[in-house]
Amino acid sequence: MLDRFRFHQDEALYSYWALNFLHDDPQFLRQWIDKPPLFIWLLAYSFKALGASEASARLLNIGISILTIPVVAAIAKRAWTPAAGVVAAAVFALNPFAISYSPTAFTDPLLVLAGVCSLFAAQSSRPFLAGLCLGAAIMTKQQGVFFVPLTLSVLIAGYPRARAMAAAGLRVAGGLALTVLPVLYWDSLRWAVAPSPWDLGVRNYGALELLSVGAWPDRVVRIADLLWYLTASNFVWIVLTAATVLAVVFVPRTGFAQSKRNSVLVALLCGWAGLYLGIHAVLSLPVWDRYFLPLAPAFAILCGWLGARILASDSSLWRQIVVGLWLVLLLPGGVQAARGEFPIGSDHGAYDGLREASAWLDSHSPAGAVLYHQSLSWHFQFYMYENPRDYTLRWFASPVALADDAAKRPRSARFVIAPAWQPLRNFHPQLAARELELVQRAKEGNFTIYELMPRRR
Repeated sequence: MLDRFRFHQDEALYSYWALNFLHDDPQFLRQWIDKPPLFIWLLAYSFKALGASEASARLLNIGISILTIPVVAAIAKRAWTPAAGVVAAAVFALNPFAISYSPTAFTDPLLVLAGVCSLFAAQSSRPFLAGLCLGAAIMTKQQGVFFVPLTLSVLIAGYPRARAMAAAGLRVAGGLALTVLPVLYWDSLRWAVAPSPWDLGVRNYGALELLSVGAWPDRVVRIADLLWYLTASNFVWIVLTAATVLAVVFVPRTGFAQSKRNSVLVALLCGWAGLYLGIHAVLSLPVWDRYFLPLAPAFAILCGWLGARILASDSSLWRQIVVGLWLVLLLPGGVQAARGEFPIGSDHGAYDGLREASAWLDSHSPAGAVLYHQSLSWHFQFYMYENPRDYTLRWFASPVALADDAAKRPRSARFVIAPAWQPLRNFHPQLAARELELVQRAKEGNFTIYELMPRRR
């Protein structure tokens, strides 16, 4: 997966931002960003250490995802038993959703790591660290604010006395300020020239609105379709449902979860997940697969609770058999996700051939050639960032726009690159009116390269 697929358009954009920060515009005064900068900064220094490539960008999130596994395990182990930690770690490590996003250059894996670290810190009664991690989540992506109620609820459960709770709240605020205020100060230095990522995000995505009731059912169905990939198996979902009934109804209570704080964690996770899903169902948030990655660790921790209940028997053989069977059930989905066989995560073939098409242009076009496209701006900004051939990238909206712009550049070599999923249609009449025609020069994967030439009579 490191180099099998090309970047999704957002991955290309974030990678371009990282290069821009590293080499040209560290304040993002010319290239505005609509995400908080923490992940972009990390990605930039990953490029500095490993070189700028799709593989090095993905290595960063692979490392982040691997680090998330022991944190998820530690939360479940601390709440219940070592067996709970083992089950939670296995569920997250083999989770198709988490695996699909591990080899990507999206912001979401870092958001999830920071969020679960804040949860572990709250569970461990370390409010300053919880605030620090919450700040990191929020400065990675705006959705980091969703972790605030969960982390604070877990923290409050550990401080029943008002005075202790107030002191913990101050320490959370201190940790939050230590992370957030330096970034806000950096951002404030840009405000005379560039908008804050928070303001630009609202402009690009629109303000949140309550949707009409009629829109809710369709969104619920779309969300349910995405949540299926938490196991990517109907049979595993059936087993989980049966295990939940067994754990709640038939397995007698044992000493593993008798403390109020640990039993409350299950209710808090379920309530938070329900609230998270409800907000995405009724508000005008995009229903994109990556927006639901934060549910993967919560799902794994809850599976850890199920495991602790079912594995409460004193028989070590029973525990080994159940854990072994559970791994066998989870493994196929994990393997499929690792092969990129699910339609979530990064691109899965739509951009095949783009890198080869770029290489063809490098070999066959003169320096300063004009490259026309309709939907590849972010990709070419990354792939051609340090290209010595100094292409002129031109986006066109219609055949009229292409013909008009190309006619104004008669002395330049002019190429058009068209993906298979956005073929050029009805371009001939407009180009012919400007005495131009398209001549196919190469086809690489899903991309066809044309050269704009004087029309032959």
